[in-house]
Amino acid sequence: MSQQQHATKGRGRSRGRAGPRPAEASASAASAASFDSGSAAAASTSPAAAAAASSPAPPPGLAGPPGASGFGYRQGAGATGGDSEQLAERMAGLQVGGERGGLQRKLLRYQLANVRPEGVPVSNKRGTSGAPVQVVTNYVALNVKDNWRTYQMAVDFRPMLGAKPLREKLLTDASQVPKPFVYDGGILYTRQPLNPPEGVKFEASIKSWTGEVAIRQVGEVNRNTPQWLHLMNVVLGKAQRYLNMQMVGRNFYYPDQATRLPNYGMEVWPGFEMAVKPTDGPLMLYLDPSNKFIHTNTVLDFMYDMYNRVASNQFHAAAESALVGQIVLTRHNNKTYRIDSIEWDKGVNEHFRWFNKTTRQEEQITFGQYFKQTYDIDLADDKQPLLVSKPRKRDLPPTKGGRREQADNVLLPPEVCYMTGLTDDMRADRNLMRDLATHTRVNPSARCDKMLTFARTMAGNPESRRVLGEFGLEVSPNAVEATARQLQPETVQMSRPIRVDPERADWDNGLKGNGMFQPIDCKNWIFVYFQRDEQAAADFCQKLHRVSQSLGMSFGEPYVLPVMQDRDQFWLKTIQDNINQELDLVFCLLPNNNAHRYNIIKRLCYVDKPVPSQCVLTKTIRNPAKVMSVATKVAIQISCKLGGVAWALSIPIKRTMIIGMDSYHDKRQSRSVQGVVFSLNETFTQYYSYSPIVKGGKAELHNRLDAGFTMALQKFREKNGELPARIILYRDGVGDSMLEQVKNSELVQLKQSLSRIYGDRISSLGFKVIIVKKLVSSRLFRRGGNQLRNPAPGTVLDDVITMPNYVDFFLVSQYVNQGTVTPTHYNIIEDVNDANIRPDQVQQLTYKLCHLYFNWPGTIRVPAPCQYAHRLAYLVGQNLNDNKSEFEPSPQICDRLFFL
Repeated sequence: MSQQQHATKGRGRSRGRAGPRPAEASASAASAASFDSGSAAAASTSPAAAAAASSPAPPPGLAGPPGASGFGYRQGAGATGGDSEQLAERMAGLQVGGERGGLQRKLLRYQLANVRPEGVPVSNKRGTSGAPVQVVTNYVALNVKDNWRTYQMAVDFRPMLGAKPLREKLLTDASQVPKPFVYDGGILYTRQPLNPPEGVKFEASIKSWTGEVAIRQVGEVNRNTPQWLHLMNVVLGKAQRYLNMQMVGRNFYYPDQATRLPNYGMEVWPGFEMAVKPTDGPLMLYLDPSNKFIHTNTVLDFMYDMYNRVASNQFHAAAESALVGQIVLTRHNNKTYRIDSIEWDKGVNEHFRWFNKTTRQEEQITFGQYFKQTYDIDLADDKQPLLVSKPRKRDLPPTKGGRREQADNVLLPPEVCYMTGLTDDMRADRNLMRDLATHTRVNPSARCDKMLTFARTMAGNPESRRVLGEFGLEVSPNAVEATARQLQPETVQMSRPIRVDPERADWDNGLKGNGMFQPIDCKNWIFVYFQRDEQAAADFCQKLHRVSQSLGMSFGEPYVLPVMQDRDQFWLKTIQDNINQELDLVFCLLPNNNAHRYNIIKRLCYVDKPVPSQCVLTKTIRNPAKVMSVATKVAIQISCKLGGVAWALSIPIKRTMIIGMDSYHDKRQSRSVQGVVFSLNETFTQYYSYSPIVKGGKAELHNRLDAGFTMALQKFREKNGELPARIILYRDGVGDSMLEQVKNSELVQLKQSLSRIYGDRISSLGFKVIIVKKLVSSRLFRRGGNQLRNPAPGTVLDDVITMPNYVDFFLVSQYVNQGTVTPTHYNIIEDVNDANIRPDQVQQLTYKLCHLYFNWPGTIRVPAPCQYAHRLAYLVGQNLNDNKSEFEPSPQICDRLFFL
């Protein structure tokens, strides 16, 4: 690789990141941070400097000596810019109805997918059942002047000028550019037309760059288009800069209001997630308090700690396993990057070519020298490796023909990187999660107050108001309200019916002395435990026998198997020597949360010797006050794993199969697990499961799903004597950008499979597909006197904040006792031959299905088939498979809920 390196834009997630990339050495630097070195974002002194000074000596062997050849901070070939006519041609394609008809990738998040089922009118998406309830949303109105008019311009810098702040400053100082304007890094938006409209060219220079700027007016921005929504968000982002906030990723935060948690080495930065979204109501802006978790220790500190905890020959693999995929923050410029790999044979003494702004000469410089000269950061460890971050394709501007420019890797010293978010170990730390909850779990009244205070601050700040006013925008200080409906509470069927509490929607207390709907006995089973826990094992066996009587099931006497040594091979051999097809259950009382041991037990029981298994940690049954409750839930799980039904509801639809589908993605192994469950009975409480592992493309997925549907429909016919007359598919794990792909590819293939199975009867098959989305930013608050409360379970909203051209609704199905409840978004994208079940009935059916998850005696966020599919996919992807092999559950066990 050539030592001549071209610095390019970093991997930050700010709005409008895509734009011209540099193509000259004068714009090169050792970090994407160099682009902001002249701005307020680049501090002369960084917290990393102090951290570097106190860093411990590097452990021996952490990284090998630097290679002989010099490497620049960026790897890869530089990009060359096209002329202004080519760029204008690409820009013309960004207009809705333009000749090329394409949309730049960054605009796709504002493009409404055309997924409305054919023949379903907009007015038909609203339901009528339930009692009206007034709710407050986390949306505020965004008023736009009637005479609003904005033009978009194509801008080309020749040669390329890499730093967006420099491009923006150059455009600000240029008299040829109409004012006012906003610039997203690739597109220039102005309120005034360009004069002359065919374009202008002028010579310009800024810092070390000298060249030509060409601007051409492409056209006007039309209302209610993806470009219009994108422009609104760019303007709002510019307005936030005047509120003493800093952009990290796509959102803005208040670093000066950070809450420090020194015991955990973390800071919590408060901020807001904000965006303009199209809705069925007027143009609105959603606001939601957000938090950024920033670690105060560097990635290098994390690597030191890991080096001291693992064997030296396992350090590289352990570090890559823990760090690859993590998002890190470089505090000197507040940019985020994803770690894609680690260059162990490269160090901070590597040289690269850099343009010295003082001497105005290109020179060789090391990483250490660069960070000292630019940010006054002393890199203490000269043997530390370099982290590699690959730029995302969506951050790269398109070249002629629609292709993306070459992606250059970003190399980062671990000493200047700070991890963000929560690791799995942190999530398992109850004390940490409890302390974080005091800052992150905000009750509805406090959440709404924060939202409105922020809206009023933005509306009242003179500079923010000026930026908004220049583009004819005004933020309303009041929250948008809507009329929702609360569905009727359900009655849970057990040996005695239970009327569900409408406010909490749980029936935990109703389990006492109440038999299961269809219990299954566990007669022949083995109980495996560590010999030190013999008394705990005996006591828990007694508890299981006691609670099973009230649940209507019974346990036979187990064959107890103590494990003499607490090693994985002894556990595995004990089970292998005693497992057989005659067993109902393998029960393991585990002394610790050893993930590898758990995985090999599940692999043995679900792949090699298909027998249901149940694992319980010893510490879970140590608390005398909770042990009976634990025993009750374990007994219910065991009965359901054997084919029993804990409870049921009255659901008045017949000859119907409900399918839940979710995915588990293992990016490191480039494979996915598609978890699919198919209901087999009229109460939708028994399922056939299928979990194909897919490494290829769409063709392989289609073939595997075709086989799964065939087997599931055969099981349904064996149990019911006929094929279902209606299929309702709840599809989870689909983002907005994938909706059209799912509808136009995945569903087309599924319908082809169904046509092959049904033959001539396919014309009478009802087929409905509902997309389930849990990651939503919309919030609902219910008025209760002078306070706001969470909506009661069963609250449905299908107007005002729903999406235009969608048949969608929001449903609050679960109760939370802390913080603010998050509704789930449902979008009906396919409805064939199924007019008898209207959207109103779909809402009721969806809420009913949220009661049927047997791991929890209450409602959950999504319909039970979705949660079962999620559990299945996660079990197969996380527990049954490893880096060397792939295993799918045995078909002999797939007609039971073995994955509970």
